[in-house]
Amino acid sequence: MSLTTIRLPDHLIRELDEAAERRKTTRSELIREAVTAYCAAARSDDDSDPLALIERLVRYDGSRRGDLGRRSEEHLRERFRARTARAR
Repeated sequence: MSLTTIRLPDHLIRELDEAAERRKTTRSELIREAVTAYCAAARSDDDSDPLALIERLVRYDGSRRGDLGRRSEEHLRERFRARTARAR
């Protein structure tokens, strides 16, 4: 296992310590869990996974694409068309 040093503001350290105490774990374990969850979420945002793309398009509130419930098929076709063009 590698060692990484990070600097965090005091208030965040206090919050981490309180959360770790509530969960009866260490600050390091809590940070490892958070980084693992972040990396898993980042992988699921990959446009090469059609299911992740659909979920992101339907659930994302800030898409600025109007009502995705009614126009989702149109938006998905646009995204897949663009992805296919990039692959060529």
